[in-house]
Amino acid sequence: MQSLNDAVEGFVHVAKNERNMRIHFLVGFLVLLVGIALGISRVEWIILCVTITLVFIAEMVNTVIEDVIDFIEKSFHPDVRLIKDMAAGFVLISVINAVIIGFLIFSSYWTWPLELVVFHIRYSSWHITFFSLLTVIFLVVGMKVYFHQGTPLKGGIVSGHAAVAFSLWTAVLFTQPNTFVVAATFFLALLVAQSRLRAKIHTAGEIAAGALLGFLVTALFFKILRG
Repeated sequence: MQSLNDAVEGFVHVAKNERNMRIHFLVGFLVLLVGIALGISRVEWIILCVTITLVFIAEMVNTVIEDVIDFIEKSFHPDVRLIKDMAAGFVLISVINAVIIGFLIFSSYWTWPLELVVFHIRYSSWHITFFSLLTVIFLVVGMKVYFHQGTPLKGGIVSGHAAVAFSLWTAVLFTQPNTFVVAATFFLALLVAQSRLRAKIHTAGEIAAGALLGFLVTALFFKILRG
């Protein structure tokens, strides 16, 4: 019983002192409520519970690693920062996995809110948009890692913001017959690209490369998957 109490105290301590754990806990609770409301199957319940638990475990392991390092190494050291970043990456991977699994489970029950998020793209088309965006983001991060320029979210050989913005515009171009909506979305994509140039985060060439990448990848997905 004492071991059980200690374990509970450990979880409560992390939940009380780590903002990210409170966010994970709240999101996990809301996801379970949605699962109840939609009446998901027993197998889906098992997958969902395991996925949520993995996120909790990842966040607790990350917290333990950070606390141990802070206890051992008081001064700043580049290797300490790298170890903490790798531990945070563990949490990031578990969260991305949870998002994908949640998407796959809930999309078959409740599609209309997701359609609103992607500019009312038709059910058959917004799946293509989703996978196009994943591919664009993967390619942007991969190019930054390969060329050793920038960080995953800032700087680098291509502008990730421009790539994502123009990927969404391309999806609208292929699915939306309304010319005004297409033009307005293109204008918004230009504003996103211009903001990166104005903030001097990317050069004009890097922004153009990102825009071209987002357009070509998304257009290729739509051409292949929609014929």
